[in-house]
Amino acid sequence: MDIEKQQWDLADQELNLWLNGDNNGSNLQLAEILKSIYLAFRQKQIERLSPFCKHAFEYYQKQELERKIEKESFYDLLKIVSEETHEIEEDNIPMFKKSSRSFFYIDDWTRKNNDKIINGIVAGNHEVLNDLYEYEFPKVVNLIIKNYGNVEMAQDVFQDAIVILMEKVYAKKLDLTCSVETYLFSICKYLWLDQLRQNKKEMQMIKFYDEEFQTDDISVFFYNTPDIYEVVNRAIESIGDPCKLLLECFYYKNMSFDEIASSLGYANAASARNQKYKCLERIRSVLNVEVE
Repeated sequence: MDIEKQQWDLADQELNLWLNGDNNGSNLQLAEILKSIYLAFRQKQIERLSPFCKHAFEYYQKQELERKIEKESFYDLLKIVSEETHEIEEDNIPMFKKSSRSFFYIDDWTRKNNDKIINGIVAGNHEVLNDLYEYEFPKVVNLIIKNYGNVEMAQDVFQDAIVILMEKVYAKKLDLTCSVETYLFSICKYLWLDQLRQNKKEMQMIKFYDEEFQTDDISVFFYNTPDIYEVVNRAIESIGDPCKLLLECFYYKNMSFDEIASSLGYANAASARNQKYKCLERIRSVLNVEVE
C-alpha cells in the first residue's frame, strides 16, 4: 500500500501543477484520474448552481420588464405634461441616472459586503444571487451584446464566472483589492475575451469605470479534459457517498484533512487521509489501472 500512496502523492503534485496552469506535466495515469475527479466535481457544482442561477435570471427578466414598463409610462407622462418640448434626455432624469458608486477602493463597508456576497454565493442564497443578476448581470449583457454575443451567451458566461469565483474561495486564493462585483465582471470580461480569441474576433474595449479592472490570476476553464473523464465519472458514482463526499471535499473544495475529519466524522486527520487513499484505490480498481 505504501507504493500506491507514493504514486497517488506524485499524482497529487501533478494535479496541483495542472490546476495552477502548468500543462507540461508527465501525464501520469493516476494524475489523469485526479484531473477527471476534479472536473467531475466541478460539473456537479455547476449542476447544483444552475437552478439558483436560473431562478435569479428569471428574476432579472422580471425586473427588466418592470423597469421597461415604468420607463415607458414615465416618458408618456412627460410627453403629456410638456408636449411643447421634445428635448427629453435620459441622463437628466434622476431615476435613470447611472450609479456613481465606485467599486475601486476596498474599505470596511466593501470588505463586509464582499464577505456577505461570497458567503451567499457559496451557500446558494437566492437574495444574493438575485441582486447580482439585477445589478451586475446587465453590465455583462451590455459587454457581450456589443461584442458578437447575445443574452443567452451572457447568461452562460455569468454562471461560469460565479463558479470560478467559488473555486477561488475553495482554493483560498481570493484576496480582493476591489469589490466582488468588479472582480466578477472582470472574470466575465476575461472569459468572453478568451472565447473571442478562439474565434479570431476582437473585443471592443468597453470601460464601465474609470480605472482598469482587476484581472490578475483569473483561472479559465480547462480545455484539456482527460480521455478517461467519462469512465472516471461513472466510477465515482459507483463507489458511493462516503467516498464521493471525501473526494469532493479534498480535491474540489480544497479542505484539509482536519476539516474533512471534523465535517465527515472521521476520528482524526490521519484516518481521513487513509480513507482517501482507499477511495482512490477503489476508483483505480474499477478502471483497472496498474500502479506505475
